Amino acid sequence: MTRFLLLFAVLLAFCLALMAAMMAQYGYSLFAPEMRNMLLVAFLVAGYVSFRISRIIARRKQRLEDNPQPDGAGKSKLSGLFSGKSAAQTAREARVAARRKKLVEEGKLEEVPEDPQPVAENEGPVRVAQSASIKDRMAARAERVRRAKEAGKLD
Repeated sequence: MTRFLLLFAVLLAFCLALMAAMMAQYGYSLFAPEMRNMLLVAFLVAGYVSFRISRIIARRKQRLEDNPQPDGAGKSKLSGLFSGKSAAQTAREARVAARRKKLVEEGKLEEVPEDPQPVAENEGPVRVAQSASIKDRMAARAERVRRAKEAGKLD
């Protein structure tokens, strides 16, 4: 409730300030008796928007409490905007994982290794920045071609 009242006060002040400034440009006063309907509309809009925002925040908080994220993810105030999976996406991932496990057990699918083979450390980089000199880019390309020939990918 405190969140709603705080949002309502801020939105109402912002809305009234913008409306008063716009009407002052044309020589009208927002607080004139003829503008009661405008004040009512500003009051109702601020109330509706603050109610919707407070409900969205409460729902996100409840969802985080029901399904806590690993390693504290989702604890920051902006994490709800940039992370998190929907319930449908989580359910789909669980179905896919169960299906994959079943196919591996039946022998129809090979187990996927957890981490691919690491690249040997003594081999130099194969890619260079596009802004690198022509000489460096051509050397990197020659190295990629050499490795592809060794791997049997090129004739």
